[in-house]
Amino acid sequence: SLLQKVNNTQTIHVWQTPVICATEGSSVTLPCDYRIIGENTSIGSYKWYRNIMRSGVEVSENNKDFSGRLSRVDQDQFFHGRSAAITLYHVELADSGMYYCEVTFQIGQQISGDGNGTFLNVTASVNKGSEDKDHLFLYIRGGFVGGVLLLLLLSAVVYYMYTKQGRY
Repeated sequence: SLLQKVNNTQTIHVWQTPVICATEGSSVTLPCDYRIIGENTSIGSYKWYRNIMRSGVEVSENNKDFSGRLSRVDQDQFFHGRSAAITLYHVELADSGMYYCEVTFQIGQQISGDGNGTFLNVTASVNKGSEDKDHLFLYIRGGFVGGVLLLLLLSAVVYYMYTKQGRY
């Protein structure tokens, strides 16, 4: 965790999970927990950044890459649960990267604490529809081969019976 001290009396500790893995198309929550030592306040906020802290891409609804795919914890969870987590929906391979959480409070003056970052590793998913089509193809091909073998077996039996009757 990274901590920031102001006047040696107020400190914010911020913790992030180092690595989170997700499958393309799924939803993933990036946790960010914090603790304030010293005076408490109800004036605070948090931001997330992708790739570079403070100067990277801000992860927000205002960013076209995340618009409609993002939710944040509510104010009660932020202040009382000490959580600054975000959830990203329908993750894409391009979402892979480092994500940094910054928690800021106004305690006489503004103090901030930053997490060490979470690496989001998004892997390609196996397309279920394609997998089902592949299985269907195997079943059809297997049925065709089975049918041909059954036809050959019946032909052999009929031929055997026909040749056996011709001898008597």
